[in-house]
Amino acid sequence: MQKALSDEELAVLAANGDDEAMARLISAVTPIAKAKASGFAGTGIPDEDLIQEGMLGFLDAVKKFDPSKGSSFKAFAEKCINNRILSAVRVNFNNKNAALSNAVPFEAESHDVSDSGADPAEIFLQKDNSDFVEDFLNNELTLFEKQVIELRLLNKSYSQISLALDCSEKAVDNALQRIRKKMRAKLSK
Repeated sequence: MQKALSDEELAVLAANGDDEAMARLISAVTPIAKAKASGFAGTGIPDEDLIQEGMLGFLDAVKKFDPSKGSSFKAFAEKCINNRILSAVRVNFNNKNAALSNAVPFEAESHDVSDSGADPAEIFLQKDNSDFVEDFLNNELTLFEKQVIELRLLNKSYSQISLALDCSEKAVDNALQRIRKKMRAKLSK
């Protein structure tokens, strides 16, 4: 009787062309890709496309997995799946808002952008200077903060963002607090 192979062993075999090992990994990882994709429902990207992006992330994981680094394949694959889906959402978001870069500015409604409790996503949407927004996103924020604000701009809740980025809701809240602080400092210049 043959012993059951670990995910790490299956990943090595799959990377070397073993179709049976790849099929076993695919069946184990597909539910993970579906779960990660469901966290991005409402982003304007069909679920099937998000799942497909996740599976492409899985294929990257199979190619790049190094068992000598001591991490589990499942954890590595989940991270690759999540990153690939997040990248697709980010590209879709940037393409959707390309027209905003050339839009005619509008006056902000009744919200004060210097209000310390204002949602950074609302401030971005109100800010009439697209150069400000682009500069702020590209030069003032960490990668994590950019991911948080991009998902917040997609009307994601704290819990949806924490699920999508595989972090706690407190980490999301802390990132939004840092973004507010950076935004206030930038606006006061």
